[in-house]
Amino acid sequence: MVDEDEVMDLVDQLRFNLPDEIKQANWTVQEQQRIISEAHAEAARIMAKSNERAEEAVTDHEIVRRAERQATQVVRDAQSKSDQIIRDAEAYALEQLVQLEQHLSRTLATVKRGVEALQSSNTQDGSGVAEAATAAEPEEATR
Repeated sequence: MVDEDEVMDLVDQLRFNLPDEIKQANWTVQEQQRIISEAHAEAARIMAKSNERAEEAVTDHEIVRRAERQATQVVRDAQSKSDQIIRDAEAYALEQLVQLEQHLSRTLATVKRGVEALQSSNTQDGSGVAEAATAAEPEEATR
């Protein structure tokens, strides 16, 4: 026989956990896009600022050369900072997605055990459900 309360508890857990995991994945992707957009905006702001500085320094040849060197350095620094922010954002997103994948894998394993228990209970005398419930308990304890 199938323990209806136990099956309903598994279904309730799935309904409760899965939307949160999907929301977390969406938030992670949105956060990554926001960080990348900010990095691009910061790079554009720094480049515009360096261009303004270069134009102001045109009056004197030495000042112009110095300004060009500084502008180039500012652009390199901004590009480097932008690249680092993008790498950090992508690493963070990857870490979050890996954690989400692991959590979803554990949830899927629990669901599979429930399905197997229900399938075996249809072919056996009901002892399969109790075995599946016992097998699922250590998984639940690790959460």
